[in-house]
Amino acid sequence: MNELERSKQAGVFTISPGKEIYGELTFAGPNTSLYLRDNDVFDTKALLDQCVKGSLYDLTKITLLQCITTSGTGFATRGKEQYYFASIFPHFVVHGDHHIDPDDSTITEVHFVVDDASALFYDFDAFGSLIDARPFIEQIVHANRLNREIPIGPHPKILYFTGKGEIFSADTVVGRISASHNPTHTLGGPDGVEVKNTIFLNIVFKEASSFNETIDRTLTLLQFLEVLAGRRQNLLKLNIRIKSDDDRPSILNVYWSMPPRRNPSDNSKRPGPADVLVDAVRQPDAFSRVLESWLDRHQAWHDARLRFSNCFAQDRYNIDRLIGSANMFDILPSSAVPPDVPLCEELKSARESCITIFKELPRSPERDSVLSALGRIGKSALKHKIRYRGKFLVDKVGDRFPNLFTVTDEAVNCRNHYVHGSEPTFDYGNEVDSVIFFTDTLEFVFAASDLIEAGWDIRAWTEIPTSMSHPFGRYRVTYMERLRKLQSLIA
Repeated sequence: MNELERSKQAGVFTISPGKEIYGELTFAGPNTSLYLRDNDVFDTKALLDQCVKGSLYDLTKITLLQCITTSGTGFATRGKEQYYFASIFPHFVVHGDHHIDPDDSTITEVHFVVDDASALFYDFDAFGSLIDARPFIEQIVHANRLNREIPIGPHPKILYFTGKGEIFSADTVVGRISASHNPTHTLGGPDGVEVKNTIFLNIVFKEASSFNETIDRTLTLLQFLEVLAGRRQNLLKLNIRIKSDDDRPSILNVYWSMPPRRNPSDNSKRPGPADVLVDAVRQPDAFSRVLESWLDRHQAWHDARLRFSNCFAQDRYNIDRLIGSANMFDILPSSAVPPDVPLCEELKSARESCITIFKELPRSPERDSVLSALGRIGKSALKHKIRYRGKFLVDKVGDRFPNLFTVTDEAVNCRNHYVHGSEPTFDYGNEVDSVIFFTDTLEFVFAASDLIEAGWDIRAWTEIPTSMSHPFGRYRVTYMERLRKLQSLIA
C-alpha cells in the first residue's frame, strides 16, 4: 500500500447510471478521499449503499468500498458560474484491470504482507552467499551465454536463493493457507546486484468469497499471527485474485485506508525468531496442525478472541484492560468452559419459589439484582471458568507455574472489586505491579489454553531459552518472583 501513499490520481467516476463526473482520488491513510466536482447538482447518498466505480486517466479500474460522505460537500460560485462538489472517504480502494462488486463471490485468493513476517517465518537458509566462490564462478558466468568475454577476478561473490518458495501450507476450514518467499532481483551492472525478498501470507479459498468475507478471514489469520508474535501486526500490502468475466484470473491491489496497525506509541520489541510460539519453518507439520485446529473453532470463539486481541500485547495497563481480560472468559462458548452444576431437587424448588416471589414485587434495581443472582445458581462462576481453562496449563506445565489458581482467583477478586465494589484483598491502587500481574496471567491462560487445545506443545516451549521479546516469554521468566510478592500481600 505504501507505493500509493500521499499520491493523487485523477479520473472519471460513475455516481448514477449514465452519470459520470470528474474526481480526484487522494491516498492518505485515514485522510484518503475522493473529491467529486460537476457543474450540475448531484447526490452522493445513493453511493453509500453501493460502491463507487471509476477509471483513472491511465485506464486503471477503481472500486471504492464502504464509503462515507465527509463534511466537504456543497457548492461554490465564481461570478455567474457555480459548481457542485462532494468528498467521500472510502475504507477500501480496489484498483487494477477490473471493477468488483462487494457482494459478489468472485474472490478466489488473498495475499498479504505483515511487518514481522521474517520473524514469524524465519527461513534463514533460504538465502545465502558462498564463502569461497572461486571453484564455481567460471561455470556460472559461462551459463549466462553472453556473446562476449567476461573477465573473472580473484575475489568473486555468489549470492543465492535456494528456490524453495513455499515455507508451509495447511488445509484449513477456510481454504489452503500458506506462507511463501517472493524474491525480486536486479539484473546487475556497475552498481552491483541485489536480491530482495518479501514473505507473503496466502489464502486460497475453498469457495470463491465476497470482499467482506475476504477481509474477515484476513483479520482472523492476523489474530492468530499476533498471538504467535506477541504483538499486533502492521498490514503492509494486500492483494486479491478474482474470477473475471472472461474466466481469466486477475490480481487486484487493495488500498486499506485504515489497515490493522500497532499503536505508534507501542514500544514492544520486534519478536525474536526463537520467541515465536510455534516454528513454521522447522516444524511445518506441527504449525499446520495448530493453525487448522485453531481455525476450526474460530466461529464459536470469535467474540472472546476478539476481546483478547483488543487487550493483548499493549504497553498500556489500566483497570479496563484487567476487566476485559477477565470478561473474555465469560463469553467463551459452552464447549470451552465447565458444564453447569447439577442442582438437587430441594435447591431447584427453593430457587423457583424465590424467583416466583421476587417476580411479583415491583420492579427495582434490588429486585432485578436478586433475580439475576437466582438465575446464575448452578451456572459456572467466572473463577470456575478460568480454572477450567487454566487446567490445560497445570496438566502440562504446572511445575513451571505453581499456584496458578491462586493468581487467577485473586485476579477475579480484583476484577470484582472494580466491577461490583467488593472488598479488596489488599490495596490495589498502591500495588499496581500486582494488578499488572493479574492482567498478564489472565491473558496468558486464555491464549495458552487455546493453543494447547489446538495442539501446541507448551512443554517444549518452556524449555527453549527466551530473549523475552514475547509477552509470554517475559511472563514465564518473571512468574516466580511476581508470585512470591503476591503471596506476601495476601498472607
